[in-house]
Amino acid sequence: MMISIPFLVVLVVLGIRTIIDLRYWLLGAGIVFLGALFTIIYKHRKKYKEELRKDKEEILRILDHAISSGHDVDISFMGGLLKISYRASAHTKDLPPPKDNTPLLPKSVENNSSMH
Repeated sequence: MMISIPFLVVLVVLGIRTIIDLRYWLLGAGIVFLGALFTIIYKHRKKYKEELRKDKEEILRILDHAISSGHDVDISFMGGLLKISYRASAHTKDLPPPKDNTPLLPKSVENNSSMH
Protein backbone atom coordinates (compact mmCIF):
# COMPACT_ATOMS: atom_id res chain seq x y z
CA MET A 1 0.00 0.00 0.00
CA MET A 2 2.76 2.43 0.89
CA ILE A 3 4.60 1.72 -2.37
CA SER A 4 1.53 2.19 -4.56
CA ILE A 5 0.86 5.81 -3.52
CA PRO A 6 4.26 7.18 -4.63
CA PHE A 7 4.02 5.03 -7.77
CA LEU A 8 0.65 6.59 -8.65
CA VAL A 9 2.02 10.09 -7.97
CA VAL A 10 4.95 9.41 -10.31
CA LEU A 11 2.57 8.14 -13.03
CA VAL A 12 0.33 11.20 -12.68
CA VAL A 13 3.29 13.58 -12.83
CA LEU A 14 4.73 11.79 -15.88
CA GLY A 15 1.31 11.84 -17.56
CA ILE A 16 0.86 15.57 -16.96
CA ARG A 17 4.41 16.25 -18.15
CA THR A 18 3.80 14.21 -21.32
CA ILE A 19 0.57 16.10 -22.03
CA ILE A 20 2.36 19.43 -21.54
CA ASP A 21 5.28 18.38 -23.76
CA LEU A 22 2.95 17.11 -26.52
CA ARG A 23 0.26 19.82 -26.21
CA TYR A 24 0.83 21.14 -29.73
CA TRP A 25 0.60 17.67 -31.26
CA LEU A 26 -2.53 16.91 -29.27
CA LEU A 27 -4.09 20.24 -30.22
CA GLY A 28 -3.22 19.66 -33.88
CA ALA A 29 -4.68 16.14 -33.80
CA GLY A 30 -7.86 17.47 -32.20
CA ILE A 31 -8.21 20.15 -34.88
CA VAL A 32 -7.67 17.59 -37.65
CA PHE A 33 -10.22 15.23 -36.06
CA LEU A 34 -12.85 17.99 -35.74
CA GLY A 35 -12.18 19.11 -39.31
CA ALA A 36 -12.67 15.57 -40.62
CA LEU A 37 -15.87 15.20 -38.56
CA PHE A 38 -17.35 18.45 -39.90
CA THR A 39 -16.36 17.49 -43.46
CA ILE A 40 -18.15 14.15 -43.19
CA ILE A 41 -21.24 15.80 -41.71
CA TYR A 42 -21.24 18.46 -44.44
CA LYS A 43 -20.99 15.87 -47.23
CA HIS A 44 -23.84 13.72 -45.88
CA ARG A 45 -26.22 16.49 -44.82
CA LYS A 46 -28.40 16.28 -47.96
CA LYS A 47 -28.89 12.54 -47.55
CA TYR A 48 -29.73 12.98 -43.87
CA LYS A 49 -32.22 15.79 -44.60
CA GLU A 50 -33.94 13.63 -47.25
CA GLU A 51 -34.25 10.72 -44.81
CA LEU A 52 -35.74 13.02 -42.16
CA ARG A 53 -38.23 14.41 -44.69
CA LYS A 54 -39.34 10.88 -45.70
CA ASP A 55 -39.68 9.86 -42.05
CA LYS A 56 -41.73 12.98 -41.32
CA GLU A 57 -44.10 12.28 -44.22
CA GLU A 58 -44.53 8.66 -43.13
CA ILE A 59 -45.19 9.64 -39.51
CA LEU A 60 -47.73 12.26 -40.52
CA ARG A 61 -49.50 9.75 -42.78
CA ILE A 62 -49.66 7.18 -39.97
CA LEU A 63 -50.91 9.76 -37.47
CA ASP A 64 -53.53 11.03 -39.94
CA HIS A 65 -54.80 7.50 -40.44
CA ALA A 66 -54.85 6.87 -36.68
CA ILE A 67 -56.80 10.06 -36.01
CA SER A 68 -59.33 9.35 -38.75
CA SER A 69 -59.83 5.71 -37.72
CA GLY A 70 -59.67 6.23 -33.94
CA HIS A 71 -56.71 3.94 -33.25
CA ASP A 72 -54.02 4.39 -30.61
CA VAL A 73 -50.51 4.95 -32.00
CA ASP A 74 -47.01 4.93 -30.49
CA ILE A 75 -44.19 5.93 -32.85
CA SER A 76 -40.57 5.93 -31.76
CA PHE A 77 -37.78 7.05 -34.09
CA MET A 78 -34.17 8.21 -34.10
CA GLY A 79 -33.23 5.26 -31.94
CA GLY A 80 -35.91 6.02 -29.36
CA LEU A 81 -34.77 9.61 -28.93
CA LEU A 82 -38.18 10.93 -29.94
CA LYS A 83 -41.51 9.29 -29.25
CA ILE A 84 -44.95 10.30 -30.45
CA SER A 85 -48.00 8.84 -28.71
CA TYR A 86 -51.60 9.32 -29.74
CA ARG A 87 -54.46 7.94 -27.68
CA ALA A 88 -57.91 8.02 -29.24
CA SER A 89 -60.68 9.14 -26.94
CA ALA A 90 -63.73 6.94 -26.36
CA HIS A 91 -66.03 8.88 -28.70
CA THR A 92 -63.65 8.66 -31.68
CA LYS A 93 -63.56 4.86 -31.61
CA ASP A 94 -67.08 4.77 -33.09
CA LEU A 95 -65.93 6.40 -36.34
CA PRO A 96 -66.24 4.39 -39.54
CA PRO A 97 -63.00 3.06 -41.05
CA PRO A 98 -61.17 5.36 -43.47
CA LYS A 99 -61.93 5.08 -47.19
CA ASP A 100 -58.32 5.06 -48.39
CA ASN A 101 -55.78 2.26 -47.98
CA THR A 102 -54.06 1.82 -44.65
CA PRO A 103 -50.41 2.99 -44.72
CA LEU A 104 -47.91 0.18 -44.35
CA LEU A 105 -45.36 0.30 -41.55
CA PRO A 106 -41.74 -0.56 -42.41
CA LYS A 107 -40.60 -4.12 -41.75
CA SER A 108 -38.78 -4.73 -38.50
CA VAL A 109 -35.04 -5.31 -38.44
CA GLU A 110 -35.51 -8.90 -37.27
CA ASN A 111 -37.56 -9.76 -40.37
CA ASN A 112 -34.97 -8.25 -42.72
CA SER A 113 -32.04 -10.08 -41.15
CA SER A 114 -33.80 -13.48 -41.25
CA MET A 115 -34.37 -13.22 -45.01
CA HIS A 116 -30.67 -13.04 -45.86
